[in-house]
Amino acid sequence: MATHSLSAARTLSQVRFPAVVAGLCLIVALLVVPANVASAAPATGAATPSTGRATPKVPITADEAKQAWIDAARRAATWGEKVLDAEQAVAKAKAAAAKAAVVLTKVDAKVDASQRKVDAAQRKVDAADAVVARYQARLDAFANASFRGARLTQVSLLLTSDSPDDFLDAATSMDRIAADNQATLEGAKTARKTAEHARATAQQARADADSARAQAAAAKTAADRSTTSAVRARADLDTGRKQLDAEIASYQVTYARLSSGDPLSAVADMQAANVSEAAQARMADQAAQRTAAGIEPDTSVDYGTPAGVAEAAREAPSVSAGIAVEAALSRQGMPYVWGATGPDEFDCSGLMLWAWQQAGVTIPRTSAEQAAGLTEVPLDQLRPGDLVTFYSPVSHVGMYVGHGMVIHASMPGVPIKVVPLDAAGPNATGHRVEFGD
Repeated sequence: MATHSLSAARTLSQVRFPAVVAGLCLIVALLVVPANVASAAPATGAATPSTGRATPKVPITADEAKQAWIDAARRAATWGEKVLDAEQAVAKAKAAAAKAAVVLTKVDAKVDASQRKVDAAQRKVDAADAVVARYQARLDAFANASFRGARLTQVSLLLTSDSPDDFLDAATSMDRIAADNQATLEGAKTARKTAEHARATAQQARADADSARAQAAAAKTAADRSTTSAVRARADLDTGRKQLDAEIASYQVTYARLSSGDPLSAVADMQAANVSEAAQARMADQAAQRTAAGIEPDTSVDYGTPAGVAEAAREAPSVSAGIAVEAALSRQGMPYVWGATGPDEFDCSGLMLWAWQQAGVTIPRTSAEQAAGLTEVPLDQLRPGDLVTFYSPVSHVGMYVGHGMVIHASMPGVPIKVVPLDAAGPNATGHRVEFGD
């Protein structure tokens, strides 16, 4: 079990590092391409192959550039979830293909074993046939000789014997030979029937094994096809992600050229951008529920200080939840990176995964899986350590830290930070991580 010794606060240089890097990148971009910003941005009205959307017009004002930046970053975060899903689909497809290959190998072994049984049974049939043929020939010869009047009857033995004792000995021997031949013949016939039955059984087993092999081979072929499709889909998503990266970069450059404002502060309110009226109404209802439950956002708590972190951990319902909250808060100021799970870079669900791992608890990887796999709880019953998912369908997640606040990795270009729950996104839904503590 992890301890509460995780670093609670980031130094000023650590917190500001992503902003400094972003600023330097923008300055370099401005020095290199100030006259070609329009060409850096996507062409007006062009279709984006992988993302499947018409590219918006090139921004001509700082506000348009900021809004385009926010929109593209939000799509990028959603796209990142798709990439994660695709990665898992590839892993599952490869696992299924490997399992199908193992099954096929085992079935091949059964086919070989069944054929060996068929061959062994056939050899027994052949051996029994040879015995039947040999003794049948002897009996046939004995019968023919008797029919032709050969000295094989008891009368002929009586006439040719020197004494009664010779007659009895010869007659007994003849009867015994005939009886032995007959017994051997009957035994051989019985053995043949047994061998025939064994062969039929083995042949049926071979037929069943052949059928099973055909099914296993078909399953492996299907699994291989699924793997190929999954890998191709993953590659397409990677292409789309690169296009979104380029789009976001172009908007950042455009904004920096058209505005003297801080690039990071330009997206500080991105979570509230383009929220529909229905979503706003739902958020207002949720805020009212939290107010009624006495969990109004309290921005006076500084979760970037050891005291703020300690308060959040202390209010957690368990030691494990306290460790997870403390771990998440220790990552404030670190950058959002697609597909990252720490310890210094994260996407939204990766931060949740890493934080709970520090408490020895494993949760699903993506925000959608976390929403589906964890117990849902009303927003007015949230406790520090609970997860809160956003959007419909779910594509974002944060961790509740108390006082109506959540910590989240929001989108590319924005560092991990604590914000009011309403500011993290629309369609908020609470989820509890359950475990034995």
